[in-house]
Amino acid sequence: MTSIQEKRHAERFMIETPVMLENGTGMSRDISESGIYFMTDQSLTPGGIVRFSVKLDHLRPGKAVRLDCQGQVLRIEPAGERFGVAAKINDFWVN
Repeated sequence: MTSIQEKRHAERFMIETPVMLENGTGMSRDISESGIYFMTDQSLTPGGIVRFSVKLDHLRPGKAVRLDCQGQVLRIEPAGERFGVAAKINDFWVN
């Protein structure tokens, strides 16, 4: 049996930053060049397309970087009244 960690090809960074969704918000737990895990109160659909933005303040001192992303929801984990969302990032734009 292969663990999730063995399946990952990109290093994950534990970063808590707001995630702006089309119909709400969330908070990231970790992010990599190929995926993100975030918590939200939005009910998303596994396999569905998700569009979101994350703001990374620490990449350029004095100037935040905003990543606008499009991805696919890989899994949803209920967490009380919220949901943990694992998504693959298919495309992104730096703003």
